[in-house]
Amino acid sequence: MKYSFLDAVLGSFTLLFSAFILRYLLQPVIEPYAPFHFFIVACLFIAYLYGYELALLAVLVSAFLGSFFFVKPYFTLGPASVSDVIQFLNFTSVTVIAILIIERLQRTIYGREIVLKIMGSRHKISLYRENDRIYFAKSNNEVWAVLDEILTDFDDIILFQYGSGDVKLEPLFMALTLSSQPILSEQEWQSLIHPEDMSLLLLKLSQPIAKSRQMEEFALRFTQHENVATYKVGLESFLFLGKPLKILRLAAS
Repeated sequence: MKYSFLDAVLGSFTLLFSAFILRYLLQPVIEPYAPFHFFIVACLFIAYLYGYELALLAVLVSAFLGSFFFVKPYFTLGPASVSDVIQFLNFTSVTVIAILIIERLQRTIYGREIVLKIMGSRHKISLYRENDRIYFAKSNNEVWAVLDEILTDFDDIILFQYGSGDVKLEPLFMALTLSSQPILSEQEWQSLIHPEDMSLLLLKLSQPIAKSRQMEEFALRFTQHENVATYKVGLESFLFLGKPLKILRLAAS
């Protein structure tokens, strides 16, 4: 948990002041023992919550408060006996060592958290790449499936329209319309189909396609004459490489 500098200072002061008040209230009971024990706990909490810098400062303040208020002679800083010096060194050395150990452990934990975050990010990136690979593989499979279907049943295709481009005529259209010369313009091939059926075909070619693959069957007369045979055809519509593809083929009898 991150704290602002002001929150850290106020929190450290609260912990240190609480330790001082508690030790001061217990002074009549436990004097002259344990002048620094409550301060040790406060300094370790400060190191854990707010970092080693404020904790080391708290050690200096605690050493002054403990020596001044809880070491005989009280309310003075001297003269110091050998036992007083030993207590002071014991307090400062143990507390500083514990603070440094806590800081080292927190740095280790932080480093491992960073490593875990990096590993998590890399794992997400690898998953995204794998999803992209699967998507493109699936798209390629769908493309090859469509191409295989078109090439396998190519002889049944009359015409097709891809995207917003012009209609592409196949040899079967020439055979059904009995056209003996190449058709060069849009008006030429439309003039070969019966006007009523041509209106129906143009309407179906202009309709937007749905997301799913569709097949519509209807009849066409590939001539301008009235009394001629009609051919059952099927218009297949679907998305191919992100664009609409419509294939008109001769339906099975």
